This record gives sequence, structure tokens and C-alpha cells, in this order.
Amino acid sequence: MLVDSIWKASIGQSTSLRRKSKIPSQYSQSSKPEIPQTMNQYGRQRFQYDMTAFVVPMILVGLVFWALGVTPFGSHNLLISDMGTQYVAWLTQFRHAITTGQFSFYSFSLSLGDNAFPLVAYYMLSPFNLLLFFFPANQVPLAITFIILLKVGTIGFSMSYYLRRVYHNTNWQNLIFSTIFSLSGFVATYFYDIMWLDALILLPLVILGLRRLVNNKGTVLYFFALWATIVTNYYLGYMTCLFALTYFVYFTIDQQTEKQSLKQWWHHNTQAIKRFLITSVLSGLSTLFVLIPTLLGMLKTSKQSLSWQAFLPTPQFGLDAFAQLGLNATDYPQRLEHDPSIFVGSFALLLVLLFFLNKTIAGHHKRTTGTLLAFLGLSMFLTLFNTIWHMMQQPNGFPFRDAYFFTFIVVISAYEAWQTDAFKQTRLVMHAALIAIVLIAIGYLTAMIVQPIVRRWDDLANFYVSPRYWLIATGFIICIAGLLILYNNQHWHRLALSGIVLVTVFELSANIYFGLKPAQFGNQTIYQKNFTIEKNYFNKIRRASHAFYRVDNSNSLINAAFGETYNNYNDPLLFNSHGIDLYSSTLNESTRVMLNRLGFYSKNERRISSEGSTHLTNALFAVKYQLQMTPHDYDLIVHDHALPLGFAVNDNLLNVKLKGGVALENQNNVWQAITGRNVRYFKSVNVRRTGYEYKNKQYRYQLIIRPTATGTLYAYFPNVSVANANIHVNGTKKTTRLDVSTQAVLSLGHFKKGERVHINLTSKTPLTHLSQSLQTLDQQSFNQSLIDLHKSTFKLDQDWRPDHLQGTITATKKKPLLFLSIPKDNGWHAYVDGKQVLIDKVVGNLSAIKLTPGVHRIRLTYRAPGFRLGLIISLLSFASYLLFLWLRFRKRSASVKTIK
Repeated sequence: MLVDSIWKASIGQSTSLRRKSKIPSQYSQSSKPEIPQTMNQYGRQRFQYDMTAFVVPMILVGLVFWALGVTPFGSHNLLISDMGTQYVAWLTQFRHAITTGQFSFYSFSLSLGDNAFPLVAYYMLSPFNLLLFFFPANQVPLAITFIILLKVGTIGFSMSYYLRRVYHNTNWQNLIFSTIFSLSGFVATYFYDIMWLDALILLPLVILGLRRLVNNKGTVLYFFALWATIVTNYYLGYMTCLFALTYFVYFTIDQQTEKQSLKQWWHHNTQAIKRFLITSVLSGLSTLFVLIPTLLGMLKTSKQSLSWQAFLPTPQFGLDAFAQLGLNATDYPQRLEHDPSIFVGSFALLLVLLFFLNKTIAGHHKRTTGTLLAFLGLSMFLTLFNTIWHMMQQPNGFPFRDAYFFTFIVVISAYEAWQTDAFKQTRLVMHAALIAIVLIAIGYLTAMIVQPIVRRWDDLANFYVSPRYWLIATGFIICIAGLLILYNNQHWHRLALSGIVLVTVFELSANIYFGLKPAQFGNQTIYQKNFTIEKNYFNKIRRASHAFYRVDNSNSLINAAFGETYNNYNDPLLFNSHGIDLYSSTLNESTRVMLNRLGFYSKNERRISSEGSTHLTNALFAVKYQLQMTPHDYDLIVHDHALPLGFAVNDNLLNVKLKGGVALENQNNVWQAITGRNVRYFKSVNVRRTGYEYKNKQYRYQLIIRPTATGTLYAYFPNVSVANANIHVNGTKKTTRLDVSTQAVLSLGHFKKGERVHINLTSKTPLTHLSQSLQTLDQQSFNQSLIDLHKSTFKLDQDWRPDHLQGTITATKKKPLLFLSIPKDNGWHAYVDGKQVLIDKVVGNLSAIKLTPGVHRIRLTYRAPGFRLGLIISLLSFASYLLFLWLRFRKRSASVKTIK
């Protein structure tokens, strides 16, 4: 049955092989009606049509995965790019939270803790994620493969449904175009950013609903398709709203039969404009239960700031973008920086050119469609417009995320050219082929000339895989052009159509294959084995203690399953533990800055690492354990100096301000304020420089130091890249788990007071104030302070949850402040002995509660800020839309009665 369906898809049914569906009159100067069918015949054909549209893209992508050995067809998995470093961890955590009934809008697995709503809203709300629950946690990468296949297939189904409803036919040849859209360049480049694929599934439904709205055939489809787009991924949902507005203007103008002024257009479309605005606004407002709490959460990230350079009308790319029309113009290594991914294959490319070259298509329709494509192209070309489309922020990698709108219009235009026989004239086919060849040649020649120059200045400059793809792309165009010419011959049209289908699906599949082939895949076999082992180790720690604690996971076993470098930022999410690390665009900026000023490594605004910790920060942040593992055993280091989640401190802590570039001094000031004692916990060392030279643009130092206290010696050079400092202590090189490209506190070892220590290091900048950059944590003074602090700690109840913490604490006159290593968040509500109290911000972005002397019962509850308000507005908006439908129904009913 499947083989028969695919064959029909390739050659068409005999009764409709040469038949073209009816194109709306404003699009074409000639149209041909369909031959009537019985309802049973139509129903069977429609079912086969829909199923084939769904299955064919899945089979093609499945064949690509099979050829590359991607699970379930081999041992490779998609632990690549953000999929490996972020999405797998988040989806695993999401699966755990739902399956165990522990879902919460606050998570202590997001660095020190954070609002999880923005993360859930951006990555987790796709209904396809339900597939995760049919797989064990160690097979989440396998589940993701199936999710991708299902989403790609559903894109094909959605696009075919659009073609069927708009052009009123179930012609099997439609499926060529639905497959082109489902395997387009955007999908080939970004399919492993799975949360974006839902927007491509829903786009044809949004536009179909919009067309029905304009033609006064109902607003329900548009309302719910737009609502689902925003809810499943608000980022591309925002873009879809902009595109819906653009398409509404285009479609209403395109339907005009004569030239109209703006005033005439407004008057003619007044009712459609009202329907569009009311439905769009109510649909958008109905999603505020997602948007408001997400917005409030995202305002605490680095994305809250705007860059004026992002709003300049500067060009984003040059003529090299034309190379994107050919095969494999963007492959996996170029995923972060490249030109717009607008590849649609040679067949659609030639047809869209014929759309504008052939007189079969009405001139007015060609002008409006050309204007729409030019506008969408300009939106990507100019930085100003591109920033607006990307929610007022320039993308940080993976550029031109709105390119699929351009692709959608191209595929529709190509389809209309095919349906109106725009390829009938051999001369025009040859002209179209020549234009396509020239455009791709311009793209590749420009890239070959310009890009080597650009690469000298920018290591991220896009650089095409090989000029040989230029020749391959040219070959595909010539092949398709020849088949189109052959298709016009009555004796060869069957063979030609089969050839067009085979060449097109091969070209689309090859584009995905060659684009993905350079990726360094993960190993699913190793992942399943090592994930299980590591998860068991974490479970042993969890069973040993019901108290709150954080873990420093120093050598994760799953690293062996990655082909790319994996830095364990999201291990706390992956193994449902608590730590300091996080890699996410939703990272709380205040928390990141605070940790960075205390000496922790932060590569950029999306990353924070536990690299840079000290005994003091371990105590401050309840980092009780350090886990070191092998596949056969694990070593659990217990930090006896770690304090619990909360403890009583001196109220001097309210006055502490953290400064940049003085991490050890900040830590000392924090601890002095906590203890209320004017004691230096970090003590400077005696430094004698024995060697110094400046060579190869680097300063080389040889030092002899003598600690002035017994304890761990720490180094902190704010302007020195630790990875390049080449630090040796007594002949032993000091290394870090991560490649610390900027500053971080570095432990140099435990030394006794007065012990002679030799240090060699290099720096690109001269070092000053070495006695402040090298300091020893006085172990005796520090231990004494811990004994005192442990006397009054927050005793957390064992049944605590991430969004509900309660317990008891005894405050004293000297320590009237409850310090909590929980980032300050408006979602937290504190109650002392049943009465709500304010939560103060301390140490940059942590929490504290003022207490009176005595024993107190503390309760902390978390509610995602804005969720209740958003839910109320959403429900009212949805009710308003139902009222709007009811009023329209009554108005129509009254009109019908009047006519009768």
C-alpha cells in the first residue's frame, strides 16, 4: 500500500495525470476544473493523500538518519550543538518532573535556583514532547529522533492540507511541494532545534485560517492556529504574528480586481480588517497565561538590554547569499553563522522563476507576490528589520530564524506555476534555468573571493563546504530543466514526472545528508550505559540525605558519549540534582553577575560554571558534595564546611556590595558581614619576584611566595585568561575542568604558614598587586566561624519541594537575619510564624529575612510572577472570543431570516 501510494505520488493517478486543479481567478488567466468524483472515492483518495504527505518526509529523513547511522538505525545520536548541551538535559528534567509528579515552576537545578517558566514556555510546550514518556530517561536522545521524524512528517501533512483546501484538490502532485516545504533549507539547517519545528507545522494552518477570515468563511481556524503557534513557542509565535499581519495586507491587496487607493482599500476591506484585528488580538491575549510570566522571567536575563547597533539599517549579507539557492550551502559547522537558509531544491527554484516569467499568471498577482518576497528578503537583509523580526534582539548564533516565511511563499508560488502550466514554453524554461545558474554562480564566486578575506577578521565568517557543490547544484538545475521540457512531450510526461519526483527527493535528502554529515555525533550505546550508572550514583546520594544540598559534579561519565566537547553545564537538570552550573538563554543575569564577582567562571551571558569555587563559597551555597566517578565506582567527597540552605547571620550583610575584579576581597567582605567579626579570612602572601621577561607579547613571571596563614592558597587575576596563564606551582601545572577563557578563582593547593611556594605564570598584561591576587583562606579562623554559624541553621522539613520550603530557625540578637542561598525573586513569598514578611536582597542577588530573637517557623512558597494575572486575562479573552462568535452567528441568522 505504501509503495503504491509513493508511486502514485510520483506519477499521479491516471485520471488526473495531466489535470491541473482550479486556481483562484485572480491568480491565473486560465483555469481548469476538476473531474467530479463520488464521495467514497474522494474520501479514500484524501486519506491516502494525507497519509502519504505525512509518511514520505519521515521516510526521507529516516533514510538520511539510516545512512548516517543515527539511532534507531545505528549507534549515533543527536547529541550535537544545543541539542546535546541543552535540550536533552531540559527534556530529561521535564520528563522526570512530570512522571514523578514533582513539576514546579521553580527549579534549583537552574544554577542556584530560578523561575523555570521561561524555560518551560520556550522548550517544553510542544505536544510532541509527550512521546518522551514512552521512553526511559536514558533513551531521551532516541525519543528526540522520533520526535523530529514525526514533526517533519507533520509539516508535510500540514502543507498538503493547505494545498488541498486552498486549491480544492487532492492531486498527488501536490505532495511534491508539501515535501519540499517539510525538507527545505530551514528544516535541514535547524531541525535539531526541535522547538522551532512546531511553528512550521502550524504556519500553513495560520495562513489557511487567515484566508478564510478574509473571505468571511469563519475565524476559528485562524484563532486557534495562531494561539497554538504562540503557546508552543512564543519566539516564533511572535514572528508568525508579524507575518500574519504582512500576509493579511498582501492577500487583501492581491484579491483586488482593479487598482485602488489606500482609502479605497480600507473601505473595501473594513469588515475583514475588523475581523482580523479582533481575532488576532483576542487570540494573542488568550496566550497571556504563557506570555506574561515568560516576559517577567526573561526581563531578568541579559536579553533585557537593547543594543543600538542592532537597529541600524546595515546589510546582513551580500551577493554570496545566492549560493543558498544551491545544495548544501550551509552545513553543520556553519550553523551559527550563515546566510538565510532558503534552499527549496532546483524544481521549486525553476518554477518560482517561471512564476514571474510566464504570462499564464496574472500580472497583478505576480506584482503583489513579488513585493511580498522582496519585503521578506529585505527583512532579513537589513539589520534594523531583522532585529525587529527577532523580538528586538539580534540572534546569538542560528541567524535568520524567520527564513521559513520566505520559503513558504516561494513554495506556494512554485506550486501555482506548476498548476498553471507555466513551464509549457521551452524557451522560458531555459531562461529560468540560466537565471538560476547565474544567481548560484554569483553566490559562489562572491563567497570564494570575499570570504577568505573576511575570515582574517572574523573567525565565525560563514564559509561554504566546497565549491564542488556549485557544480552539483548547477547539474541539478540542468537536469530538472531538461525533465520539465521533456514533461511537455505527451509520450514522455510519465517518465519525466517520475524523474522530477526522484531528482527532487534525492536533492532534498542529499541536502540534509551532506549538511549533517560533518557533525560529530554522540554515541547512544555509551550514553545509555553511562547515564544509568551516573544516575544511580546521584540516587545513592539522594537516599542518604533528605536535606537540601548542592553537588559539584566534577567528572561526568556521560562526557564519553559526546563526539563534541561537553562541558556539563546542565548536568544538574540532566540528573535532577542541584548545583551552580547552567547554560541557558534564560539564565538570570543578576545571579550570573553575582557569581562572577565572587570568582566563578562565566564565559558569556548564557553560561555560569562552578569553576572558581572556594571552601568559603561551598559553605555559602550549601555545596556539600563533590562527586568523582568511574564506570565502576564513585568517590563522594563531603565538604564538612558546607552550611545548609539557610542560616542565621549578622545584619551587616544587608550593607555588603560586590565589586567587579576583586573576587577574593568580595568573599572576605561577605564572610566578615555574615559573622559580624572584623577578621580577615583571606590573608595576603609575601611575594618575591625572582624572574621576569616579556617575550612573544607575553609577560612571564617567576615568583616565590610565603603564605601568612595555613590553609588553601587561591589565585585570582581579573584580567588574565586562566587557560592561557600556564600556571605552575612547585613544578606542577594547575589545570581546570573547563577551558577558562577569562577569569576565575583558581585553587593552588593547601600550604602551611611560611611554607616556600614557587609559582610560574604567563600573562598578556602586566600583573600588579600580586599580594592581593594571591591569598590564603585562613583555615583556623574559617573553621571557627563555621562552628559558630552551625549553631543556628534553618532546619528544613524533609517533605520540602522546590516551590514550598518550610522549617524552623533560632535567631539571636547578634544574628537576627536569616540568610538563604536562594536568588531573590518576586515569586517567593515568605511567612514567619504565619505572617507574611518582606524578603531582602543581599550579596548581589540572594535572599534574607529579618527576624526577632527566638525560635521561628518559616514558610516559603513560590508562585510564578504573572501567571495568575495571565491566566485570568487569557480566560476573559477566550470568553470574549466566544461572545464574538455568538454575536456573528446571531447577525448571520438575522440576515438569513431577513432574506427569507
